[in-house]
Amino acid sequence: MNCTYHIQNQVSLICIAPHKCKCLRKLCVECQFEHGVDIQKHTVPINRFQEIVIKKLKEYKLDEKSEIAQQRKEFKSILSQTENLLRKLWEELSQQINQLYDFIEQTNNSYLNLVNENANLIESSYSDIEKLVQIVDGKTLNDWIFQKDQYLILLEKAKNWWDQEVKAFSEKMNIEMNQNMPFIKIQIIEEEDQATVWKEDLYELLAQTKNIEQQLLNMVFELLRKEQITDCLGYLSNAEIVKQLDHPRIHNILLLINTLKNISEIDFNQKNYSTEDYSQIRKDLIQKIANDGKIIQFLKFLVNLTAIDEKLIQCGSNSLNLLAQMKADVREQSFENIRIRDTSLSGANLVRCNLNGSIFDNVDISGMTLNGASLFNCKWKNIKIHDLNQFDAHNGSVYTICFSPNGTTLASGSGDNSVRLWDVKTGQQKAKLDGHTHYVYSICFSPDGSKIVSGSEDRSIRLWDVQTGQQITKLDGHTSAIYSVCFSPDGATLASGGGGQFGGGDSSIRLWDVKTGQQKAKLDGHVSTVYSVCFSPDGTTLASSSYDKSIRLWNIKTGQQKAILDGHKDYVKTVCFNPDGTTLASGSHDKSIRIWDVMTGQQKAKLDGHSQLVISVGFSPDGTTLASGSYDRSIRLWDIKTGQQQAKLDGHTSYVQSVSFSPDGTILASGSHDNSIRLWEVKIGQQQAKLDSNTNYVQSVCFSPDFTILASGSYNNAVSIWNVKTGQQILPSDINDKSILAQFQPQIFKNNILPERVTSNITILRISQNPNLETQGALILKGEFINSQGVDLRQLLKSKGSCILESQIGFQ
Repeated sequence: MNCTYHIQNQVSLICIAPHKCKCLRKLCVECQFEHGVDIQKHTVPINRFQEIVIKKLKEYKLDEKSEIAQQRKEFKSILSQTENLLRKLWEELSQQINQLYDFIEQTNNSYLNLVNENANLIESSYSDIEKLVQIVDGKTLNDWIFQKDQYLILLEKAKNWWDQEVKAFSEKMNIEMNQNMPFIKIQIIEEEDQATVWKEDLYELLAQTKNIEQQLLNMVFELLRKEQITDCLGYLSNAEIVKQLDHPRIHNILLLINTLKNISEIDFNQKNYSTEDYSQIRKDLIQKIANDGKIIQFLKFLVNLTAIDEKLIQCGSNSLNLLAQMKADVREQSFENIRIRDTSLSGANLVRCNLNGSIFDNVDISGMTLNGASLFNCKWKNIKIHDLNQFDAHNGSVYTICFSPNGTTLASGSGDNSVRLWDVKTGQQKAKLDGHTHYVYSICFSPDGSKIVSGSEDRSIRLWDVQTGQQITKLDGHTSAIYSVCFSPDGATLASGGGGQFGGGDSSIRLWDVKTGQQKAKLDGHVSTVYSVCFSPDGTTLASSSYDKSIRLWNIKTGQQKAILDGHKDYVKTVCFNPDGTTLASGSHDKSIRIWDVMTGQQKAKLDGHSQLVISVGFSPDGTTLASGSYDRSIRLWDIKTGQQQAKLDGHTSYVQSVSFSPDGTILASGSHDNSIRLWEVKIGQQQAKLDSNTNYVQSVCFSPDFTILASGSYNNAVSIWNVKTGQQILPSDINDKSILAQFQPQIFKNNILPERVTSNITILRISQNPNLETQGALILKGEFINSQGVDLRQLLKSKGSCILESQIGFQ
């Protein structure tokens, strides 16, 4: 046969070296040199190998069965003799007992029969009458009753003796068998397990741990910890220890031992799996195990073993890296005294974990979340951290986000009544625009990016200077909430629409002169809330959609209504022009999408497919495809020319709230109430990436003009930024409070050591490919925290909300 690694070569040798052979024991000519073993001493020609094996077997006389047969025969004979002896003993004892019981019954019956047989005393014999007289006298019966009681006492003693002796014998036999037979059973299982193929593939190795119960892992770890063992494998390989574990499924104990042995000898325990060299291996492995709770528990077990056995530190470190990468839930874990080295824990969520006594060496903790963690007597050295500044963000739901035309600034509008401007490059908040007294529902940059307009529940529209952050003017006129604002393409005109939350209220649309701040026109026609206003690309037409189920087209120059587009059976949430302005798309709560000819006002197509209301529609940049998002959890792509559905994109598990095409039209982003954002490859209709926000309902998504960044806004106050290429998310901070101190006696604190900002409702906006380190409320006592440049990190940790306890605790 040909060599596995050098296909052109024939296998010529078998490796017999005492090691785990990476060439699978079969060597070709090239393998001989690459393998690095003594060819004379540790290889055998393949055509002679079987002959040598047979010869060795004959030397040990394994084919001779006479000795085994003789011993088996003798053992069987002893068991048979014992069985016969016990049977004879039982028969004799049974006979004696039955004879005594028979005698008692016969004597009792003799007295009873005497009366029955002498009913006619005239005919009775002298001897019978004499016996009857003795019965009347009572002495004879008294003597018999006394004698009978003695017999019964004797029988009771015999019964108890027999019961005790048999039980004692059984217990003794059980003890003897338990002392000797487990060794036989263990040896048999060990022989079976040794025949199991040694696994190089990490997934195959981890997959077999699914049969190991969490209870057994806990039992083994507690035993190792209690006995202060430093050599896990050496200790667990002792048959006495295996028996001491007293686990009903002894096979699983040996499976655990052999798995640990196997892991200790492969790359997973030799190399740093967090490096770029292993990126694809990590990715493939995580895809297979991310949702497997049993494997995740085993990885946590390996992490904890680092506190016991230094020979398992690398596999434990790699395990924690995998747990961090797959975003497994490792919060509130006890990782006391673990030793982690040469790995990356970037983004690990170790909220409220017990890391007391932990030793970290050459570990990247960038973006780690340590909120509420316990860090007593830690020794962290050569720590790597790529940290960024962090800034307070919204304290209310983020309803709307918008990039500036040049992509350098991101604006967000929120339920905290503010508009905020962010520098996309640095992540710094450029300005907080205060003025509104209620929720901000809509924002829009002017085409030149110099101004931003906002519409609010407070019934006002405000125009802001982007450079200074100052309010330019306040546009009053509406008597209800403003749900939509939009600049005309030339930036000279502003349109606004609103009304009551569920219909009614001020249902007018207003046009404003941006330069003067004066109202140019009031467009009346809708009879209920206006949800959306949108200018055509040439700026001549305004489209509006309403709770009154209609869409209206308006002539901007004259302020007159051009057309009413009727057809929807329920309110129309969203409208959108195609890039050339000839076609309008609308999405409604009647579950349909409709395509309209702007020039004629006629319906061109009705796109049916969604089973629930349509909340968002958007044209691709070339205008050939329409995307729609619905409460039915699906996204659909439609061919505008044919009106046919091109693709149905399934994946979200809750409402699809927002859809947005990338500027080049190749990628579609979707935001959902399932807390995720998904990126879809438009051409093939396949999901490209799933971005888990770990925040709350995703309300809106938006691409930057250069397609490098995706922004999302959610109901939990957060604005999140994503790198489109890597799919890496910048998570909001984990908010913590003074409950972290509950583990201590209140009297040991001299004063309130947690600053107020630890308990305030803070959300962080971060714009970067690297997440931030978070340590709100982490408790630090003694120990050391030194980075790779020798800098003490305690001040950095303190600045991020950690509590340095040395000066705060009054020890008694």
